[in-house]
Amino acid sequence: MEAYLIRGGTVLDGTGAPAQAVDIRVENGLITHIGATLEAEELPIINAKGHFVTPGLIDLHAHVFDGTGIWSIPAEQCGLPKGVTTLLDTGSAGSLTAQTFEKYVVPTAREEIYALLNISMLGCLQGHVDAKPVMGELADARYINVDAAVEHLEKHRPFFIGIKARLTGILADGKEEHERLAFDGALLAAEKTGTPLMVHHAVSNIPVRELLERLRPGDIYTHLYHPHADHAFEADGKPFAEMLAAQKRGVVCDVGHGAGAFGWDVAQAACQNYGFWPDTISTDIHAYNLNGPVWDMATTLTKFLALGMPLEKVIQAGTLNPARAMRLDGRLGSLEVGKQADIAFLQIEEGHFPLYDVLGHSRDAKQRLVVKGVAKKGHFSWLN
Repeated sequence: MEAYLIRGGTVLDGTGAPAQAVDIRVENGLITHIGATLEAEELPIINAKGHFVTPGLIDLHAHVFDGTGIWSIPAEQCGLPKGVTTLLDTGSAGSLTAQTFEKYVVPTAREEIYALLNISMLGCLQGHVDAKPVMGELADARYINVDAAVEHLEKHRPFFIGIKARLTGILADGKEEHERLAFDGALLAAEKTGTPLMVHHAVSNIPVRELLERLRPGDIYTHLYHPHADHAFEADGKPFAEMLAAQKRGVVCDVGHGAGAFGWDVAQAACQNYGFWPDTISTDIHAYNLNGPVWDMATTLTKFLALGMPLEKVIQAGTLNPARAMRLDGRLGSLEVGKQADIAFLQIEEGHFPLYDVLGHSRDAKQRLVVKGVAKKGHFSWLN
């Protein structure tokens, strides 16, 4: 359908504002009007009664360099069939491997895919503890190449929108100097290109307080609630002063659930005791968590709904806030006239739903978000 009217739904526009009972008109891939009971003008009508109508979900942390390395999955496994209309691949590719990703993988996807370039020329090809031998992209310092990262990113905008560094000791063969080279180099590459840096930090030789002090406004600290000893919270959930200062100056605090980076105890204490909610909710979805504990974006959003985050804020953290972090909010992330018609249709199911963290601990949720339909650039389909 080139033009249609979405009628009868409960609209959450992505800004964090309260829900509205309004209609949305879509024409030629754009939102052209929003209002109460719009004239149908002989347009086809999508009956959204019983659904929350939201912006298309945006996953700020995914691995979809399909066919290369051990981590990535096809975009279709975590994209449109799951209500996710835009994906940010975070460091799967480095300057030596990125052209394959951009040339052969991205054009076949129905989703929009953007990427952060790994400061390692290899990207993250390996490095999971279950894939022996463990060989991280920082094990050989010669692959940490700032000039190559800057040159490649500059040549391949707008696909590459920033830099990624994975700071975990095992990925650097246990060498602190390699982690520091990667962090310093990633910051420098991001500064030279005027782009954000996303830092994965867990079980690292670099103290988290030091790392947080060096991050700039617009940089992204992912794996926010990881359960390892070097997270940025006191035992009762109180955020470190460096964490609070980083968020205050504009560092984006991102969930990045992953296979090892979301613990119920950490998240519950931080959120419920101190109101330290994430700016962005992302999955870090890959081959090692697709079949649990992540599953998909809706399940990850549901975990924060279960923690008590208001629904409109949950949706904002999965739509407009990631669009802002990617500097794409002029086109994506909210339901506004003139913006791209990327739209998700969600329902809340009632019941008892076990939700697992990366340690196998569960919480019983009484509600869960389920994606029922999606539109990408106006092209709409019901999913189930």
